[in-house]
Amino acid sequence: MPVELPVAPIPSEDPKKKKEKNEADRNGEGLDDKAKAKDKTDEEELSEEDQALKNELEMLVERLQEPDKRLYRPALEALRTLIRTSTSSMTSVPKPLKFLRPVYPSLQELYETWDPSSEKALFAEILSVLAMTYSDTQPRGTLKYRLLSDEITGGGKSDPGLWGHEYVRHIAAELGTEYVARKEANEQVEDLIALAVTCAKFLLRHNAEADAVDLLEELESIGAIVKLVDSNTFSRVCLYMVSCVNFLAPPDDVTFLETAHTLYVKYGKFPEALALSIRLYNQDLIRADFEAAANPAMKRQLAFMIARAGIPLEWVIDTSEGAEEIEEDLLECLSNAKLSTHFRAFGKDVGALEPKSLEDIYKSHLEQTRLPSATGGDSARANLAGTFVNAFVNAGFSNDPLMAKAAAGDSWVYKNKDHGVTSAAASLGMCVLWDTAEGLGEVDKYTYLSDEKIKAGALMATGMLFCNTRDENEAVVALLEEPLTEGSAVLKRCAIVG
Repeated sequence: MPVELPVAPIPSEDPKKKKEKNEADRNGEGLDDKAKAKDKTDEEELSEEDQALKNELEMLVERLQEPDKRLYRPALEALRTLIRTSTSSMTSVPKPLKFLRPVYPSLQELYETWDPSSEKALFAEILSVLAMTYSDTQPRGTLKYRLLSDEITGGGKSDPGLWGHEYVRHIAAELGTEYVARKEANEQVEDLIALAVTCAKFLLRHNAEADAVDLLEELESIGAIVKLVDSNTFSRVCLYMVSCVNFLAPPDDVTFLETAHTLYVKYGKFPEALALSIRLYNQDLIRADFEAAANPAMKRQLAFMIARAGIPLEWVIDTSEGAEEIEEDLLECLSNAKLSTHFRAFGKDVGALEPKSLEDIYKSHLEQTRLPSATGGDSARANLAGTFVNAFVNAGFSNDPLMAKAAAGDSWVYKNKDHGVTSAAASLGMCVLWDTAEGLGEVDKYTYLSDEKIKAGALMATGMLFCNTRDENEAVVALLEEPLTEGSAVLKRCAIVG
């Protein structure tokens, strides 16, 4: 016969833990109605300090409703002081605003019964601050009462920044919406722009340059920021404005660049100003920026920037007869006359001046099974690839072994076929890039040959050689002009490309 073991019965549900039981008690489970009411009363109870503040606020509101107008000014000033000096965390509403929120509708009605006066202007300011708690049901209430206060005071407008950073940000957010609404209704917006400028001053003083720029951009008044910035804020303002240009549609992008340019010129940052002038491609601005620099070293730097951007020389200096001659070293900078020399010096500093053969580039000596070398001429495609590789790796140094320093009759040109011959001849222009002194002699070896394909490549090499450089004789124009009038169709096309 089986023996019954003394095992306790297992319930169908797990027993509640002590923590869960306490939570259930806090949620009201297991409490009678009297206990629930007591808990609710406890939650609504305030600390002595908060209760005193609430009573004081209610007393001040009652004074505003009394017939004695002499009580209005002290009551309003006391409300203003309590609101401004209140402290709270970033995630909670200040206590004065929290306690005054229930009486906000009655205060609105009371405001309408007052006659225009300095007290009513202060009342409007206080309602403007309280309206932040009703932004979900009464949109743009903060801005409405702010504008009413400014309208009553006229020339004696108060600074909205005195109410704190969050208040200014609230007004800035409502200004953009109100501006769009008024524009659609063809209404005046001067008061909005004036208030936006005032808010922008506050934002600039408190390291919120991006907010100030965004606010003025929303109200299409970005030009006003020129008078608001100082020597400490203009650089951050300009940096933010230039960064925004790529995300703006015309004509706002041009307006931003012009405004940033004005700021750079105002504070003597001519290299930054010239960079924006070149970006705008404005002849008058480029010339004005170049002539504004008084420091010779800075002027040379500006000349290098102008030459690098390919700006026509006539935009910067007067090239007409009888005009004042420009300094020789400055003209060299504008003409990029020593660009090849500087580039070679840079290549020497970084260890890239030594010429590199195709074997050095391909690292073919490291391969275990060596493929047929492209230098043998047995592969036209491999030779054409070697042409471009050699040109780009040894560009501007005038010392590559395949083209610039090749022995007579052993040039890489003759190891190509068909159009590869033209490409090889044109690659010489890349190898002797900017070297107008010696490079032209290397290209001339192929310019006057009878083979039309090689000659066509030499014409492109000539244009590449003189790329972004200028000289008094304009040799490149003379060399490319003749084939345009007398040459074949192939030579004409290559001369145009050059």
